[in-house]
Amino acid sequence: MAIPRKLVDKVLGRDHHECVIAGPNCTRTATVADHRANRGVGGSTVLDCPENLVAACGICNGAKEDADADTRRDLIARGVRVVKAATNAATRRRCLVTHVTYPDGRVFFLLPNGDRQEVGGHEF
Repeated sequence: MAIPRKLVDKVLGRDHHECVIAGPNCTRTATVADHRANRGVGGSTVLDCPENLVAACGICNGAKEDADADTRRDLIARGVRVVKAATNAATRRRCLVTHVTYPDGRVFFLLPNGDRQEVGGHEF
């Protein structure tokens, strides 16, 4: 089941239509919402929430799952990938406390209402 279009549009707007993953072949222009913690094929839609989604270009969205160990560690360190917890509810809570480092170096917490709050800043 696809992420609802309204939610995708909200995430793309929050992230200014810029790819947050920013991999080596990135187009920089985000067209999709990418799960930080994957919900799995046909999995629960509990993880279709703003705090678990970042804007991504199609290339980075596809390449993230095939990343090598070093790239995977970098994605986790930047908060672009969140390691799943024992339950989807616990994973969602983990997303709330895992900040995301954006390509410009700014760091944000992603909020359930679809906004983001800069760590040490005031953006909403």
